[in-house]
Parts: sequence; C-alpha cells; structure tokens
Amino acid sequence: MKSVCLLSRLPGTTPEAFRDYYEHNHSRLGSRYFPFVKYVRNHIISASPAVDFDVITEFFFAPDLDVAGVHSGRVREILDADERRFMDQRLIRPAGAEETLVAGPPRGVEAPGRRRLMLLLNPIAGAGGDFTAGVAAWGQQLATDGSVLRVTLDQTMSQLPGGDNAFPYQALLSLWLDSDEFPTPGTPPAGIEMASTLLTEVCESPPELLRELYQPDAG
Repeated sequence: MKSVCLLSRLPGTTPEAFRDYYEHNHSRLGSRYFPFVKYVRNHIISASPAVDFDVITEFFFAPDLDVAGVHSGRVREILDADERRFMDQRLIRPAGAEETLVAGPPRGVEAPGRRRLMLLLNPIAGAGGDFTAGVAAWGQQLATDGSVLRVTLDQTMSQLPGGDNAFPYQALLSLWLDSDEFPTPGTPPAGIEMASTLLTEVCESPPELLRELYQPDAG
C-alpha cells in the first residue's frame, strides 16, 4: 500500500530550512509512530513551470495497516503540532498511488543524492485514448536515454482521508537518473498534458533506521 503527498514550506521559511527540519526532525518523528515499509522524500531542486510545494513524499505501508487508525488521537496531535513548525498545512495534498515499474531494475534503497526527474501529468479532457498506456509507452521511450537508470509510473487514486485539497495530478512519471545529466522529455504524446517537470533529490530512510525509530508506545 502506497500513498504520495505534496508538502509545502511555511511562509517565511526557506527551502533549505524546510528540508533540514523535515529530514532531521519531522521524518524521524513520523517514523516513531508509523511502521513504514519504505519512506522517501523527493525534495525539489527545480521546477518548470513553478509549483507551490517543496517535496513529494512517498509512504509505503503493509497492506493490512489501518493508517487512519494510527494517525488519530494523541499521534495526530503530536504530528500536527510538529507540522505547524515548518509546513503550510493548508497545502497538504495526499493521495493513494499505484506504482508500476516501466523500465529498468526494481527499486531498492536509494543512495543519498540520487536525482529523479518527475513529470507531473494529466489527461487532456476529451482527447480519448488510454491515458495510462500512453504515459507508460512514453516512459519506455524516455528510458532509452543513457542517463536514465529506471522509469516508474505512479497512478494516483482518490484523495486520502484527512486531506482538504484535491491531489492535482493523475500520474507521476519518474526518470531515475544515473548521472548529473538528464534528458529533455520534450512534448508529451497526444492526449497527455505535462503540468510541470521537477528535478528532485531523493532522501530515503534506510530499513534499519525505520526499525530503530519505530517505538509507538515509548513515552
């Protein structure tokens, strides 16, 4: 089970301060209360056109976990209070997601500093055709660039409980980069609108750290 979430910094907070607090405080606090299977933050380096968020976070859970049940009561109060220290809660936008490997090797634990080009996509109204198949085929074409390690596709689903804003993208096509170079995606195929192109840096909590931090009943 996977969800994705757009998160934005508090007005007056710099991108550097937002990232520092998230990585050294909030991510560790969340890992204390949630049994994450995988926990990844994709911090935005550049965006064209600009977007109103600073990171796309990925949360992976066991299929049978009651996420809403965990994020309730005392735990919700603790995490909400910490979010208010650095995050604009009005702009939190979560969604369920189904990830597919389009090309390249399966995901493991990403080394620090991995770059990822994320294409934020929507279908063009009235265009017809199979949107998901078109995105996947485009991803296979982009995977032939020598700088691309793998390509993954996230199809976003209904908004998750607790989110007040709709998630604005129906698909996230990710080119995982094997160097500092990256391809220019160009014009998307017919029927696909590219809302923005993001260059991000991946920060992933290693499994051993997730196990060490998870102490939901401690203090």
